[in-house]
Amino acid sequence: MQPLAQGDPRQIGPFRIIGLLGGGGMGRVYLGRSADGRTVAVKVARAELADDVGFRTRFAREVAAAQRVGGPFVAPVVDAAPQNELPWMATEYVPGVSLAAAVKDGGPLPEEAVRRLTAGLLHALTAVHAHGLVHRDLKPSNILLTAQGPRVIDFGIAHSAADTSLTMTGTALGTPGFMAPEQLAMGGPKATGAADVFALGGVIVFAATGSGPFGTTEPQVLMYRTVHEDPQLDELPPGLRELAAACLEKDPARRPSLPDLMARIGEPSGYADWLPESVTVRLRRLSSQLSDPRAVEAATPPPMSQGPGATGAEAAPAKAPLHRPSTGPAADMAAGMAAGMAAGMAAPPPPAAPPRVAAPAAPAPGPYGPGHTVASPQGGYGPAPVTPPPGPHHFDRPPHPPGPSVSPGAPGSPSRRRVLAALGGAGVLAGGGALTWALWPGDDGGGGSGADALGKPGGTGKPAGETGKPSPGAAPSTSAKPSSRLPRKIRDRGYLTAGTDPTYTPMEFMRNGKPVGADVDLADALGRELGVRFAFRNDVFDTLLAGLAAGRYDLVLSSMTDTKDRQQGIDASTGNKIGSGVDMIDYFSAGLALVVQQGNPKGIRRPRDLAGEQVAAMRGSSAFDYLEQLPASVKPHLQPVESANELYDGLANGRFTAGLDDFPVAAYNAATHTGGTPLELTGKQIDPVLSGIAVRKADRDLRDAVRDALDRLIDNGEYARILRKWHIEDGAVKRAEINRGR
Repeated sequence: MQPLAQGDPRQIGPFRIIGLLGGGGMGRVYLGRSADGRTVAVKVARAELADDVGFRTRFAREVAAAQRVGGPFVAPVVDAAPQNELPWMATEYVPGVSLAAAVKDGGPLPEEAVRRLTAGLLHALTAVHAHGLVHRDLKPSNILLTAQGPRVIDFGIAHSAADTSLTMTGTALGTPGFMAPEQLAMGGPKATGAADVFALGGVIVFAATGSGPFGTTEPQVLMYRTVHEDPQLDELPPGLRELAAACLEKDPARRPSLPDLMARIGEPSGYADWLPESVTVRLRRLSSQLSDPRAVEAATPPPMSQGPGATGAEAAPAKAPLHRPSTGPAADMAAGMAAGMAAGMAAPPPPAAPPRVAAPAAPAPGPYGPGHTVASPQGGYGPAPVTPPPGPHHFDRPPHPPGPSVSPGAPGSPSRRRVLAALGGAGVLAGGGALTWALWPGDDGGGGSGADALGKPGGTGKPAGETGKPSPGAAPSTSAKPSSRLPRKIRDRGYLTAGTDPTYTPMEFMRNGKPVGADVDLADALGRELGVRFAFRNDVFDTLLAGLAAGRYDLVLSSMTDTKDRQQGIDASTGNKIGSGVDMIDYFSAGLALVVQQGNPKGIRRPRDLAGEQVAAMRGSSAFDYLEQLPASVKPHLQPVESANELYDGLANGRFTAGLDDFPVAAYNAATHTGGTPLELTGKQIDPVLSGIAVRKADRDLRDAVRDALDRLIDNGEYARILRKWHIEDGAVKRAEINRGR
């Protein structure tokens, strides 16, 4: 949970707002309390969406659907005002971790926990179908794991047979990989409650194996596999395999009914100790942080870590490592109560019928509830179906891909947003993106050369860490080609697999369906030196080191801060051990950077110059935390913004005097932003830290080969050329070093 900032409401309806749980493109979710002390999660729509008739209709329908469904395994609606200027809905708050987050961080659930999960979900779906509704988007991020059992959340696209006005021709509502074939096929059978049974089968597979029944790949491929291929069930225990296979039948008529499934799995019970210890610990921590009495058992919050005492404006307040998010109670909450807000956050569809909260009486439900028509993508899949390429060069993406191309400064750079980072999800009309990043010599990610950042006030003119003397972690001098040091198995197969999270402009991001950025160009250049190509596998940032430890890829190249905890294999947020640790090949240095209008009219050079000025930073970012903790004598008027566009447009138009952002993001946007007054960096970077390429400690030959290749790129000028191309040369290091992070 985050503290409330300027502009956040203190009261919504009868509820006193005490914190921010999370948010997404459609709005925000706040933690609130009623006069009698009841705790609720209040979902509030964004102002710009509230004016859209179609959005209001869908919001009112979600409220109506959620109000009609009750029971112990559904988050009940406490109050709502869909007709308000800013529509809102309050549901009962229960401390919980989404199934997606629990499996991502702790691995698959034990078989018995999956059975209890399934029993609770069957009970919830029975309640949904009894009211003539079909959920249509049952998936891991819409399921909360709580101390009392699972809870189904988010009725944003739940549908009644009597209400067809909001189904758009040519769209498929749901999440690829969990949607039933009839939800995808144009002219196919009507989607009934059997579609929820299909999704339940997918959830069972995910909970028990950590992957969906059709893998974790491009949405179009998942759609193709759903219709044409058998699910992947080999890793399931025999009892669960039979259950999931029945649910995942292509023909809805062949799927078992809910009563049949309940007879197989049994009544929901035994939730006192049903979750693995790793999830139970997170629930205790979450309950303690939010002062919620419904903890698994009495728990004392861990002591707050104290950073070094800052006595002046230049001392950086204690903060999380730049730039990527970490797992913790706030992220758990965002992934749970607010997860549904992130799915399908593209621009709302065209206006539909006027709001209609009270649905007409639905026909008596059959074994799955009533049927209704669900339109499907153009031609079944939109463009021609993408068939996964055969052979070892096929690398899947996670169930929630980064989404559409990220333009410079676009809001698709969420990596600094610790709470909102967990809100990923392929939702309504998912598509686009890269299936495999296979970088061959000569690949060029684009981006242009642009202005020389070292010539700007923020540049030092020297690479970070330049001392003129070799450092203890520097690579030994060698005349052998780096390729000769590569492990034989990598040389024989001809490629390196690298884990990454392409959501951090300008280091690694998607443009026009293609990966681009400084890290992508660096991988291409390293591949030429090593005589192999790089094949990237996209994963959520917080899972990269666990994936590396599990052998999913050879190394991680994703602007990862080099820290002692990561070197030792320790999750800093939980203290848990992740593998045997990694060696970090340090290749870049970056801190926070100040951005001002060109010419620097206010003469800002350092944090103490910000006193009394209008200064913008992304809400929830390290920059925002830094500014909030400045001493009162130099504190600026902090202006929280929701996107990079808002930050840099506001600077260019004079709304803000200065902005604070991660150095690479600030340098790139200052050089490429168009419209208004040009921008520039000013002063030195604040609290710079090293980023490294992570390699398993056991893979010393690979580590040394990559380090040698990087040194060659530094020596021949290719490294500097890549950084100049992306306007970030002020983050250059002089030599490739190992484990120099702090």
